[in-house]
This record gives sequence, structure tokens and C-alpha cells, in this order.
Amino acid sequence: RGGAELLLLRLIPYLQARGFELSVGFSTPGPLEDDFRALGVPLYPLPRRFRLDPLLAWRMFRLARRLRPDVVHTHLFKSDFFGRPAARLAGVPVVVSTLHSADPWARNPLFGWLYGFTARFADRLIAVSDTVRAYHLRYTAARPSRVLTIENGVDVARFENVAAEGRALRRTLGIPPDALVLGTIGRLVPDKGQAYFLQAAARLRNRFPQARFLIVGDGPDDVALRALAERLNLADAVTFTGFRQDIPALLGAMDVLVMPSLREGLPLTLLEALAAGVPVVATDTGGVRALLGEEAGLVVPPADVAALVAACERLLSDEALRERLGARGRSLVQTRYSLRRTADRLAALYLELAEGRGVKW
Repeated sequence: RGGAELLLLRLIPYLQARGFELSVGFSTPGPLEDDFRALGVPLYPLPRRFRLDPLLAWRMFRLARRLRPDVVHTHLFKSDFFGRPAARLAGVPVVVSTLHSADPWARNPLFGWLYGFTARFADRLIAVSDTVRAYHLRYTAARPSRVLTIENGVDVARFENVAAEGRALRRTLGIPPDALVLGTIGRLVPDKGQAYFLQAAARLRNRFPQARFLIVGDGPDDVALRALAERLNLADAVTFTGFRQDIPALLGAMDVLVMPSLREGLPLTLLEALAAGVPVVATDTGGVRALLGEEAGLVVPPADVAALVAACERLLSDEALRERLGARGRSLVQTRYSLRRTADRLAALYLELAEGRGVKW
């Protein structure tokens, strides 16, 4: 239910349109299973007992032997760690992995070396930003010739007319039409920084008493974050929406998207906000600064509540600035970060590697 899973879900129709037949193996059940099935994609559960269950590698090997795919593409740590060697040992011609973020565990010499060792079973590693590429070259000893950057992309058409959806959602959530709404979207886990968002919200409300705050997502920190909102006297100003898929409407309901993460790669949520024309305040993690530059959003240090408050105050008090940043962000995504462009580059890579292995399409 995170960015990697949503990106895969959005890419599938584009890859199907290019003639690829796709199947998805997964070890953790989630709310997107029906969405994958609706696309006609066969799903194969790969259960595990704990995070690094060696039986998961065996199940991946058996699945690869059964399906005989031309390409296996892994996402996220468990799939990368077990899936690369399992696919190669099963005789899969092409193995590809996507590096989604600058994971802190990679700084541990042992973990970084082990992850880098499994990367030797992959033909290519795809980094979602140049920053993530540089991080893995440094900490996982990935071979530079095997790592390329293909940025995440979004379906721009989904975010073209979000204002009307946003107004309707505000009514549903009981938010006044003239309220200033700041929101954050992501799994409720420490790395996403929602606690900093709430601390900033408490300060912002002193200057902007009409402000409302949305926390979109679910996860293990849900109870703790609700308790924090109570302690900060924000219960009547903060709405916890839980997990939702109507992201265009949610963005349309916001005046500012806040991304207070402690680590990221190239956040899908950030790209979606830009596509919707919503101005953003984001922390300087992963590829965020390179994406936003000086013209598409405001960038602040991670875990710095004062800086977060100052940036949000700047946007809330300047409607013209919000409109200017929103327009620049939309133009940036349309020209450089469309999902079609991402799918084109990914499909071209599959074909290039498969032909190099003698696969006939």
C-alpha cells in the first residue's frame, strides 16, 4: 500500500498496452489486491513467517520455475534480497530490481554488503533518482555500469481537474470551504514524519486558527499519532482519514501538501501533488531537492519543526505564491515525470536486456 506498490499498479496498464503479460508475487497481503485483479493480473501469494524467512526464497524459486517468465522485476528489500538469486537460479533470463529509497540499513557494512552481493544476480538496478543511485553506489557496492536512473512517474490525466472533487470531499469531511487545509499522505510510520507535521500544526494554528489538517494513510503509528494530536489540542482541527485511494480528491481538498519524511527516494505522493497543481513543502531527503529545485516547492531540513512551520506560514499567507508554485509543479510533471515516459523507458530496458539474453519476443 506504499509508493512502490502503487507505482507498480499504475504502470501495469501501460506495460500491458505494450504487449507485456504480467504476474505479481507478493508476501504481504494488502488492500490493493482487488485493484491488481481488476487489471487481469494473476496474483501469487508467497507467505513468510518472519522478515528474512529463507523459505520465501524457496517459494520464489518454485514460482519462477513454474511460470517461466522472461523477466523478473523485484521491488523492496525482501523481494530484492531473496528474489534476485531465486530468479537467477530458476533460470530466468533477465532479472531487474528497483531501488526505491536511501535505506538507512544499507549503512551497516554487513547489511550493505549482503544486499550488494545479491545485486550481482541482477542484470540492472533501477534507481528512482540520481540521489538514490549515488547512495547505493556508496553503501551497497553496486556496480556503476549496472545501475541506471528511471524516475517515478504519475498518470497526469488523473490530476487535471481535482478542484471540484476536492470541494465535494471537503463537504464530506466537514471542512469549511474557506478553511486553509494542509495535508500529508503516507504510511503512518516514523520515517514518514507525521509527528513533526502535528507539532508544526499546533504552532500554525496559533496564527491561522481557521487552518485544518489532514493525515492520510494507515499504519502502526496510528494510535500514537492520534494521542499526540489530543495532547497538542488538535483533535478538532485534524482529520485522520485512514487508508484511501481517492488521492486526486484529497489533493484537490488541500491548499498545501506537506511531506515531512525523514527519508525518501523520489516520492510518488510528491509527484502527484505537483501534477494536481498543489504547492508543496517537503523535507530535503532523497531526490526531493533535485526534483523541486528553486521553483516547484519549498524544501526544509528533516526533523526541523521550526523550518517546517516557517515554510508553511509562507505559503498560507501568500495565495499568489501558492498559485505560482502549483503551476510550476504541474508543468514540471507534465514534461518530465509522466507515467507514460516511465513506462516507455522501462519497456525499452526489458526489451534491450531480453534481446541481449537471446529471448525472442
